[in-house]
Amino acid sequence: MYADALAHNQAEISDFVKVYALISRMRVLSSLQTIEKADRVVRMIDDTYFAPNKTLTELRGMLNSPAIDPLRDVSESCRKELQSLSSPAW
Repeated sequence: MYADALAHNQAEISDFVKVYALISRMRVLSSLQTIEKADRVVRMIDDTYFAPNKTLTELRGMLNSPAIDPLRDVSESCRKELQSLSSPAW
């Protein structure tokens, strides 16, 4: 969705419903911190649809910036949670 938002001004509502359904599933097992990070990604995607479309040159410039990987914080948070679940608690 983020890639689509970079190049388009309109989103498919059904795509947002799917993303919110995924986050709702995450709420069952994930920490509040991870959920907040996931919510921030969805808000960023929404904001991106309302921003001017990016040109190919602008996209190329984004390749070395954190903006190109909006799920990084969510993924890292999920990995930490998974590691804490598999670590012995002694």
